[in-house]
Amino acid sequence: MEKWKPKNFEDKLLYQYWSTSKGSLFLEVPIGNRGLGNWPLESKIRRIDGIIVSSEKDYEEPKVFNSKEYTLNELLNLFQKKTVELIEVKKNLNRLVIGQVIAGMDMFERQYQANIIVPVILCQNGDPALEWVCRKRNIKVQIIRCTNS
Repeated sequence: MEKWKPKNFEDKLLYQYWSTSKGSLFLEVPIGNRGLGNWPLESKIRRIDGIIVSSEKDYEEPKVFNSKEYTLNELLNLFQKKTVELIEVKKNLNRLVIGQVIAGMDMFERQYQANIIVPVILCQNGDPALEWVCRKRNIKVQIIRCTNS
């Protein structure tokens, strides 16, 4: 596994957020796969920007895993019955990303049977009205000022 280097603006926001966590980060986690979750044949695969699973052991160093480094069954074993942060990233807080995180939570729960899913939206620019919507729905909004846009 090579060290992850953020490639674009959204990666930079995700990296800044993850670097303050105590968990491993899984990038571009697929949902809607026919192999897990009993999805209809016409379902399209979608991807969650990031999933953070807190380390159960203090001595474990958090790592970043890209989508080529795990199988669906490995993810099921990692996420099942765990508390995870489900993360969507956009430059601006908007209705699209709120919809992504809501749909992502439901689909992730069906596919991976996580115990608790904490929805997180990372963005550089907030919107007071949409931040209110997120608070109402228990969606964590983290506004990150990224210096290298």
